[in-house]
Amino acid sequence: MALTLLQSPVEEARALIESGRSLEALQILAEAARAHPSDPEIQHLLGALYIAGGRTAEAIRHLGKAVELEPDEASYALAYGELLYRDGQFEKALAPLQIASTLPEALILLAAVYEKLGPQEDVFSTMARYLELRPEDKGARLLLGQQLEAAKRYDDALSVYRGDSEDPVLAYHAAEVLARDREGYAEAESLVRGALETKPELLEAGLLLARVLERQELYPDALEELERVKVLHPEAPQVYFNLTRAYQRAGRPEDAKAAAALFKNLDAQEQEASDREARVAVTYKQAALLLQQGKMLEASSVFRSVLEIDPDHAQTQSMLAKIAFSKGDVAIARRLIAQAIEDDGEVAEYHYLRALFALKANTPSEAIPPLQRSLELDAGFPDAWSMLGSILLDSGRADEALECFLKAATLEPSSATVQLNLASAYAALGDAAAEETAMERYRELTRR
Repeated sequence: MALTLLQSPVEEARALIESGRSLEALQILAEAARAHPSDPEIQHLLGALYIAGGRTAEAIRHLGKAVELEPDEASYALAYGELLYRDGQFEKALAPLQIASTLPEALILLAAVYEKLGPQEDVFSTMARYLELRPEDKGARLLLGQQLEAAKRYDDALSVYRGDSEDPVLAYHAAEVLARDREGYAEAESLVRGALETKPELLEAGLLLARVLERQELYPDALEELERVKVLHPEAPQVYFNLTRAYQRAGRPEDAKAAAALFKNLDAQEQEASDREARVAVTYKQAALLLQQGKMLEASSVFRSVLEIDPDHAQTQSMLAKIAFSKGDVAIARRLIAQAIEDDGEVAEYHYLRALFALKANTPSEAIPPLQRSLELDAGFPDAWSMLGSILLDSGRADEALECFLKAATLEPSSATVQLNLASAYAALGDAAAEETAMERYRELTRR
């Protein structure tokens, strides 16, 4: 008879992740971590799953434990350092990223940490080390070149760009550096023409070519290039600004006048859109601060000002819905959250709020579909699992409710409320031992 080899918890979890069942994998690993707290691989994978679920605090705890247990493992140090960096803990991220610096991915993050903490020279040297390992990374090459340009190290920037001058974007940037001096015009023209042969729609490259041609007093060629760019980018204000001057030089005053008018109109539209976006951001931030300070009436007024600027701003609609709900205006809250979902239906929290408001309106059956949608968008949303479990338990579906509460407990192991919900589900199923275990856990967390 053939023997079936038992999978380790890590192997079982990886198989579940590959089949799209990450939450089940998380449950298995959470149990395994309690049974084997000194296994760094379990801690590492558990941390990775918490990252995927947006549970940063839990992820930091488990990844930190993995590094503590196996401090020389570069992949663990990279995951831990990256998470600390993403969480804004730059000084704490430095040590693990230095440990992981044999990995190219760690060098990119280490350079980003040095950019925050200094010194600047460490940024350049770390990025250079990365490009030695990953010379094909065009984005990193562009970033390093731009950093060197900002530091006025133009020769070094040019050397970096030339490391892959066949790439049209890098060739354009090399040409831009060369075009700073008369001696570089000819090579700049050659490089930017090559870039445009590969990618003719590059707006900035087309404008640079026209500028280089003008500097060489090749005015008809420059005008021809600007007219080519205009066909590809009819909405770009800068094209018409440059054309105005080119038409004037060519003795075409009517064309110059028309180009100037188009520039003025398009520039005003672009500026208006930019101003509107900035006003929305500033006004929303002001409203959120007022709400944080407990000034609900003032916050509501400022949030409404956001909608006057941008009527389709879903995040503001959701905030006004929460405020209305807290004041007992459930009908208004439901209308606002429905509008938020109409404007942006890909945010799990909005569907969760729709379910919450439906429960408050005593229509629990209407809460289930939005909760299911919320969990489709974010399976790592513990509050949604708890609410769905409570609705199922109240409707006599204790088995399904238990599954929901177990998922919530896996995602939020330190929540006393979730343990109380689990105890209720076990009581409904007649499992007294499990009920007592959950209650003991509830009492322990409450004491904490």
